[in-house]
Amino acid sequence: VKKPIIALLHLRALPGDPLYEKDATMGEVIENAARELQALQEGGVDGVLIANELAFRMKKGFYVTVAAMGRGVGELKKEIKVPFGVNIVSNPLATIDLAAAVEADMG
Repeated sequence: VKKPIIALLHLRALPGDPLYEKDATMGEVIENAARELQALQEGGVDGVLIANELAFRMKKGFYVTVAAMGRGVGELKKEIKVPFGVNIVSNPLATIDLAAAVEADMG
């Protein structure tokens, strides 16, 4: 595509994030992301970048957040029909590890 549209799919606050709701479940986070992913793909995006919406608030990535993103992307992967990437804003090295673990389209 000459000018691809790459959508940003924000995951809601995950475990380890100060704004993670104590009564929230990973299942709810993933269900919400799946609905948004479906809407983005039906809207015609050419790719998706999956990121933790509130990760920028953390000074460093916590292992639990990286693990939660891995679970979330792993469960979403069966629904992803376009190239995708991942991003942990606060930790570029963890982003590379996560991308490798979920087999993101890294270029």
